[in-house]
Amino acid sequence: MLALAALWGGQAAVSHSRPGHEDLTFWVHHGGLEQIDVEGELGFGDAARILMRRRANAEAIRKLRNRFVFTTREFDKLPADTARASFVIAQNRVFNLIDGKGMAHRVVETAPGMVKRMVAGNERTFDVRPLVKLKVNVSQPARIYLTGADGLGYAPKGTVSRFASEPAEQYFHARGPFEIELPAGETVIEAVRGPEYKLSRRVVDLRAPTEVKITLERWIDMAERRWYSSDAHIHANYTAEHHQVVTKDDVLTYTLAEDLHVPNMVVGNSTGAFLHDEGFFAGRLDPISRPPYLVWWNEEMRNGGAYGHMCLYGLKKLVHPAFTGFRDTRNADDYPPNYAQAKAAQEQGGAVTYAHPGYAPTFEGASMKEMPVDLALGQIDAMDVASNNPEEVAMEMWYRLLNCGFRVGISAGTDSFTNVADHYTPGGHRVYAHLAGPNRYEDWLAAYKRGRTFATNGPMIFLKVEGREPGDEVKLPAGPREVRVSLEVKSNIPVDKVELVVNGKPRPFTPVVRLDRSSWLAARVTGPWHRLVLNDGYAFAHTSPVYVFLGAEPIQSREDARFWTEWIDKLIQRTIERGRFSTPERREETVALFRKAREIYARQAR
Repeated sequence: MLALAALWGGQAAVSHSRPGHEDLTFWVHHGGLEQIDVEGELGFGDAARILMRRRANAEAIRKLRNRFVFTTREFDKLPADTARASFVIAQNRVFNLIDGKGMAHRVVETAPGMVKRMVAGNERTFDVRPLVKLKVNVSQPARIYLTGADGLGYAPKGTVSRFASEPAEQYFHARGPFEIELPAGETVIEAVRGPEYKLSRRVVDLRAPTEVKITLERWIDMAERRWYSSDAHIHANYTAEHHQVVTKDDVLTYTLAEDLHVPNMVVGNSTGAFLHDEGFFAGRLDPISRPPYLVWWNEEMRNGGAYGHMCLYGLKKLVHPAFTGFRDTRNADDYPPNYAQAKAAQEQGGAVTYAHPGYAPTFEGASMKEMPVDLALGQIDAMDVASNNPEEVAMEMWYRLLNCGFRVGISAGTDSFTNVADHYTPGGHRVYAHLAGPNRYEDWLAAYKRGRTFATNGPMIFLKVEGREPGDEVKLPAGPREVRVSLEVKSNIPVDKVELVVNGKPRPFTPVVRLDRSSWLAARVTGPWHRLVLNDGYAFAHTSPVYVFLGAEPIQSREDARFWTEWIDKLIQRTIERGRFSTPERREETVALFRKAREIYARQAR
């Protein structure tokens, strides 16, 4: 996994376009998707994304991807159109036939009917269909999959066309009715709104101007239960200083269409000093908010590789420096350490989560290198166990931190770049927080900081231990005890394993659990991949822990404390040998901070 991430760009967005072609399929725009006008040699990314537009290719291309990252750049691995002899195409629109060498062959027919043409050295038959107007009335904002009679995905003008990363399917978001002209014939309209709604599907034989209504139906109402969702890590615009085209109105559209109550929109740098979306930051709830949908622009604080990245919530002012350790910028030093920015965020009432923890549960393979320091020193509220990195890696590191007695809730962040067409869907991973009343931002933040949360990419999971929820403590007399556990799992997609996790060890669910020592208990559920799992390879949900104390005994593990002591030793060594500091005093200050945290783990390890 680590080698794959390094080879193909990891979490970054890489166009794999030929020079000058990035606008074909890589960047988003507001022109919808009716045709892609190109002919000749393509880069691998554009060839793949043009082929992804054909719904029948989704499964074949999905096998070539690790989430949105292509695991190959060999054209002959793509499901090339050369295998087909006949096509349905739309009259007066460009049809792109892609051959096995990544060449685009432009086909345009001006009259309806059956025609034969020589294309790419072979005779092809084209069933040319006239364009017919379709109007769709959607009962609520939604994510729309619109497939024409030619098998291609479409998006009406004025919308932003994107690809769902794991399913490899084109979609767009709509807040209300839309109109579009499509080729005559069988047309499929699908709509869904985040994970709490069923997928609605209508098939229309489009022969004359047609108007249809799509009614969305919930299978669960989490807000009715006072559970409200967030994605901790969304970039409206990212990657480059140009193509900063996603507006606040676009953000509201996908917030509503994905039924995402608290989208954490983050200002952040990418590879240099430019702070994307800095102009959107206001230090308060954005006026585009429509309760219970609360939009707040916050920050991703990023270090260039030495410490890791943090997503911040509830900022009244941006925390500076907003990035450190980037060469050839004003903040080239690995200073201050992340601890300083995390502390500054908390001091203004905010919350801090470590983003995308890593591809391997080792110091070398993790990105959250400074997290055990900042957590031990009291500056971290949560960790993105569900993210664009593997959950099995994040879980192992999270469990080890919990085993050292620290209170750290689960979080989820997609790291979605919504100005990039083929990237994560915001809300595809999300964290739910349980409130006592309606969704107010300060109440949501308090529940999040308390760990009254679970993370999911689809299933819903509700845990209680002795009647207490995640984030709570249960205090019992000393000595072995049995505790009562209740667990409810609800899901619109298949799940096949439900487990309790006790001090990092999974076990089948039982309603009574015997504890021999103070412990944390959480629950998790997994299942096979499903089309509605947008950013991930399998269904996943996991609660934050309930903390059970038997007498005065703390929750602690010498083994895990030794693990983190050795981890911090490596962090200190790396900082001394490879850290970039403009003065010796800065290096000494940083190392002293790390040693202070190391001693906390060392005391547990004795």
